[in-house]
Amino acid sequence: MPLEYALQFRGQFPDPGPWKLPGSFNARLTEPLGISDLPLQIVRRSKRKPYIFNIMVVGESGLGKTTFMNTLFDSALKEQNPPKDLSSLKTVKISPTTYELVEDGVTLHLTVIDTPGFGDQLNRETNFDPIIDYIDSQYESYLRAERSQEMRRNIQDNRVHCVLYFLPPTGKGLRDIDIEFLGRLCTRVNIIPVISKADGLTREEQQIQKQLHDIRIYPSAYAEDRETLPDIERYIPFTVIGSDEYVESNGKKVRGRTYRWGYVEVENAEHCDFIYLRDLLIRTNMQDLIETTHTTHYAQYRSSRIRAKGRPESFLACDEYYDSKIENERKALKNEMKQKEDEMRQMFVQKVKEKEAVLRESEEHLNQRRKQLMAELEEKKRELQAEEESIIQLEQSMKMK
Repeated sequence: MPLEYALQFRGQFPDPGPWKLPGSFNARLTEPLGISDLPLQIVRRSKRKPYIFNIMVVGESGLGKTTFMNTLFDSALKEQNPPKDLSSLKTVKISPTTYELVEDGVTLHLTVIDTPGFGDQLNRETNFDPIIDYIDSQYESYLRAERSQEMRRNIQDNRVHCVLYFLPPTGKGLRDIDIEFLGRLCTRVNIIPVISKADGLTREEQQIQKQLHDIRIYPSAYAEDRETLPDIERYIPFTVIGSDEYVESNGKKVRGRTYRWGYVEVENAEHCDFIYLRDLLIRTNMQDLIETTHTTHYAQYRSSRIRAKGRPESFLACDEYYDSKIENERKALKNEMKQKEDEMRQMFVQKVKEKEAVLRESEEHLNQRRKQLMAELEEKKRELQAEEESIIQLEQSMKMK
């Protein structure tokens, strides 16, 4: 059978192949062997190799991006540079810097990709191109490394796992440049909008979720098949405050900003959403950001590159067949779960109705029994009254005699 013909029908007539596991039998252990420690071995082994996380920060100058990143990772990642002449920057520059962070034996190679010059020129039409080109170039480098026999063993992952887009605290919602940037990059990378210096805005001015309706924002756009923070959608866009200063609150020194009327705390949920954004980026969803970059955004880029090079129609048909099969299976499973949920709901409603009918029948029986007893009681009362009257008449007749 020709290879292309076989690939077209791959999956329709599955062959178990040599990789299928043989049949197994249950064996009962007489004493512990240490099998339960296998996950711990994987954890210890994973600590030997440093984790890699690449984050890009995009926004106009003066929005506090450097201060925020230092506050986010609680370290002096970048120094405050003196203000530059913005007119001298004719285009957006891409400036990646890698740091090594170690905590409890776990090493993280953190790359912060700065984009000085973004939004600082009068003509902003070309501000997006350097950022898009950089993201695509990292995907292309990873794709070339996958094809190389020598580099495949140890691929350096320089792909952008997350983009923090800083919005200015104007209080007037998204600008045209914000909508265009978010719309063009949301299909290429995980993007999270952030309102910087949000302590100068009211709660009403911070609500711009409606303008983000058609933009794929992480994690709400990818929450179907993965766990995310509870109710995380209501914090998007995140309102944050960055500060290198410390203020005294309840006898403790905390990060914050001091004003004439008081102070605001960076890690106070009532003042801003910094703690929720930090948990999303580091404690709960960092690995998911990396996996989403690989399985979603990089997979789309890889697929487009392969199709652009004239992949045989049999391969493309095979890919489309499997994609459609997975999608159909997912829809079928979703419909099946919905059908089971409806059946369980109907069964519950039916049982409730049956129980109500039994209780109603018992109540009617008790009411009838009560009426019967009341009628018997009234009959007894009448009989007693008749006997009492007969006794009184008998006594009166005896007195007359």
